[in-house]
Amino acid sequence: MPFQSEFFSGLYNRYQSIENGNLVLFFAKEVHQNILRQKDYNLNFNVSFEKFWENHSLVEVQRNSIISISKELSIPKETTRRRILELMQQKILNKKNKSIGWAPNEQYKKSYNIFVQKEINDLTKLITFICKKINLFITSEELKKEIEEKFSFYWYHYLGIQLKYLKIWGRQFKDIELAFIFMQVVAIFADKIKNNELSHKLLWGSPSVIKNFERISISATSVAEITGIPRATCVRKLEILTNLKMILQDKISKRYYLSSEVLLSNVANKSTTANIIKIYSEFYFIIVRALNSKLDSNKS
Repeated sequence: MPFQSEFFSGLYNRYQSIENGNLVLFFAKEVHQNILRQKDYNLNFNVSFEKFWENHSLVEVQRNSIISISKELSIPKETTRRRILELMQQKILNKKNKSIGWAPNEQYKKSYNIFVQKEINDLTKLITFICKKINLFITSEELKKEIEEKFSFYWYHYLGIQLKYLKIWGRQFKDIELAFIFMQVVAIFADKIKNNELSHKLLWGSPSVIKNFERISISATSVAEITGIPRATCVRKLEILTNLKMILQDKISKRYYLSSEVLLSNVANKSTTANIIKIYSEFYFIIVRALNSKLDSNKS
């Protein structure tokens, strides 16, 4: 949860909208896919972070309709059109031969290198944690170097999992910023109970267990500071979540905490969270398999 929260905060701060960020991820993933296809013709093709912008200039922009993008991201067609126009005005997306693609200006490229380096560090920490859990011994320095050397491979799968995650919550909430704000309440709850070894099955089998942790709360001000979303917007959307009975507000402290009824809702239900576990498991499997291959080749 902290990892995802940090990722969404970055998206919001860079694009002033998670929907805008979602669109950039979509086009960026296509670029990495096209870079990886170069290996079909040259197995030694360099897909590193260092060579990324050079590789970016070589790939052809794929043609996508507004309708196909809308369906892929579960964003309404007119919203998709409007957001794409905004990104084109910001010189992040561009149109070439009637095809829209990710073609940012030089200033954006410099800032991209900075924030992606941070995301590489964050992903390295997360994957290192997973590797320790399954007794796959690789140092964080080795892992970071591996991600940088095979950047387009790892980033293609990383962006793919983030797009799937956004799509799931976009469908459930119909407002991805609402999901982002809800995530902050869940994150503080998860942080406090992580040592209680509550399984997915147990939590959904006994929703009342949440009542034992009702003192775990967060203020609207803290939500605004973490997300970067204006406090007034956070208050309004926290009120929506309260009306949905997904969270509750303490009448004295005015802080928000998770409602036990959230587990009975149609939004954050058991099948949705199980689906998220599934897609992340698939992502970790791809990464671990690639790392195993690297470690085996090193031994040889």
